[in-house]
Amino acid sequence: MIADDIRKADTAAMVYFLLTAYIDTALSSGKLGSVPESITQLPVRGVADVKSRFEALMLELDAASKRLDDQACITLKEALAVCGVALNRLQSLDGKGGWPLNVAVNAGALHVKTSSGAKTHRQDMCELVRPAPGHQDDLLPRV
Repeated sequence: MIADDIRKADTAAMVYFLLTAYIDTALSSGKLGSVPESITQLPVRGVADVKSRFEALMLELDAASKRLDDQACITLKEALAVCGVALNRLQSLDGKGGWPLNVAVNAGALHVKTSSGAKTHRQDMCELVRPAPGHQDDLLPRV
């Protein structure tokens, strides 16, 4: 699957290529048709761009969850997982030894755990957690 390929990517260029392929395929199939263009616009322009897309996907998932749009939630969780894996891999390749936030899809509330504490957002979303050193990919969903 694409997320597994991104996890195994040896270079940032390969991560960007795979993320672009995912976005292009999801757009062509209509999966991301209702997602704002700022999330699906190509090309992907660096780690900051991937991070902003990740954050925008979180907001879209929150909105879909509030609308009780189960199909949109499924699609957005997949996109969020792929984007999260890409962000994690890019930051790992950048030599930063992992990143402060990781995503794991579960049936619990959305928790953001940072160095300043945790904040719960909503049920039936995703959980953001800090992985143990050396286990950055262990908490990521397998898409």
